Amino acid sequence: MKEADIRNGRNTILEKYGMLGVLLIIILIFGSLSDSFLTVQNFSNIFISESVVGCLALGGLFILVVDEFDLSLGYILCFCMVLGAFLSGKGCPGAVVVSVMIAAGAACGALNGLIVTKLGINSFIATMSVGLSLAGITQALSGGGILNTNIPQSIIHFARGKVFYVGYSVIFLLVLCAAIHFVLDHTEFGRHLYAVGMSGRTAVFAGIKAKRVRLTAFTVAGLFCGISSIVMLGQLGAASSAYGTSLLLPAYSVVFLSKASFHPGRLNVPGLVVGVALCALGQNGIEIAGAPVWGSYVFQGVLLILSIWISVLLTQRAGRKVK
Repeated sequence: MKEADIRNGRNTILEKYGMLGVLLIIILIFGSLSDSFLTVQNFSNIFISESVVGCLALGGLFILVVDEFDLSLGYILCFCMVLGAFLSGKGCPGAVVVSVMIAAGAACGALNGLIVTKLGINSFIATMSVGLSLAGITQALSGGGILNTNIPQSIIHFARGKVFYVGYSVIFLLVLCAAIHFVLDHTEFGRHLYAVGMSGRTAVFAGIKAKRVRLTAFTVAGLFCGISSIVMLGQLGAASSAYGTSLLLPAYSVVFLSKASFHPGRLNVPGLVVGVALCALGQNGIEIAGAPVWGSYVFQGVLLILSIWISVLLTQRAGRKVK
């Protein structure tokens, strides 16, 4: 075997699994700084709280796969959460509340998709407009206060409950990840999503209905916002127009990081799972280490920059390999 082949093989392994090494280093560093970091209870709490970002990131994944961007994800989550709390306060059963929250999220996503595909408006502008509109509706629905009356116990139990230290919401997230991984990598619809993302015009020439695929991607993203809102409502036991909107950037950081694991340069679910763990453990480690409150925000900002930079580098490298 030639030396160049060995070197290329090492580079490939590093590209595929390098983020796992980074994750291990983070665990070792923060584990050495605090005895409370490397505990089962701490890890359990970390991933339960991060399941909201994980669900939201799955929605963002669909958007980025088709080469669009959705600035309204956090606003949709917040709207669905406040809507669920509002209905709960009116005495609606838990099943009805959950169904309406998911349906509302999907409807908001579909609205984004229709504006982008039917009106031809840029996804940045379209989703920003929808997000701002939803922010106003959410504010009106909540009355500017906190809604915490009669939140269904079934939602709270789902969001906070555990089995052998593993949260129900974490198990649910992993099941969703497995399902989405199968859809993206092993179905015709998944291939169509990637094809549209690579080149919408080429996809149309190949017989793919690109507009329908994009509309579906936006709708699915909204649906995941609805699911995220259920988990967040259960964890907090309350809703407000101020909750949830700040999760947009952490969710996209996780999605961009997915390009740096397992399938370098390509958005993928296994890489997203690693990204969720990296973001969650890093942020928790900073807090446990006694860093100031602003340290967490700095970490998120740096992580977002690095994730986009790595994503661009690996995408360019993958493109050169294809050529």
